[in-house]
Amino acid sequence: MDISYKLELLKDISDDETDFDRILGKLLDTVLSQHRLRVKRYESDLQEFENRYGLESAAFYQRFEAGEMGDAMDYFEWAGLYELYQKAQDKIRRLARPQSKH
Repeated sequence: MDISYKLELLKDISDDETDFDRILGKLLDTVLSQHRLRVKRYESDLQEFENRYGLESAAFYQRFEAGEMGDAMDYFEWAGLYELYQKAQDKIRRLARPQSKH
């Protein structure tokens, strides 16, 4: 089943536009909650790196991207984790944005 079909099916079985909007809103709220939990885990993991190396993740990442940190495996893991954290934060911002009414 493709996404378009699923959305059309959901719309068809909804009682009205308000019901459909409510269902989609609940789905987006669930996804938002999942991303918030993911961010909390990332923050905990990032904090471990920050404590170990005495450097905040944003400053580390900037230096890492500039090639100033070297090639230690920990640095690649930290950079990857920071990128995942940033992507999750972006998704949260997008999901938490108030939706315009048509």
